[in-house]
Amino acid sequence: MYGEIDLESYTISIIRLNTAFQKLEDNADVLEIRSLFEESYEDLQKLYLDIVDDLNQDEVNLNEYYLFFANGKQAFPQYIDALKSIDNEELESSVNSLLNVFENLNKIAKEFKGIDFNDY
Repeated sequence: MYGEIDLESYTISIIRLNTAFQKLEDNADVLEIRSLFEESYEDLQKLYLDIVDDLNQDEVNLNEYYLFFANGKQAFPQYIDALKSIDNEELESSVNSLLNVFENLNKIAKEFKGIDFNDY
């Protein structure tokens, strides 16, 4: 990856996650919801690990990360709150995995300074 966020994978993961939330609200099959949660987790965890690896490189494309984390500062806490509100034992493991990855992404977003575009 090195300096580029896989936005396609991220977008697909978020679509899956939002679909799972809607299915949960509609009282759909828990196995289907769990599958959507797990697929989202796998993609988001890979994205998180790639980001950590990229940010530990000697050269980092801050432009790519600035916009991602600027959006993430708003989106990640909302997903954390939504996941914390799920009270379903059958989904507990999947929800906890997703919570973990969103909390990790949120930590990076909070600390990420990036580029201040006001300097230009």
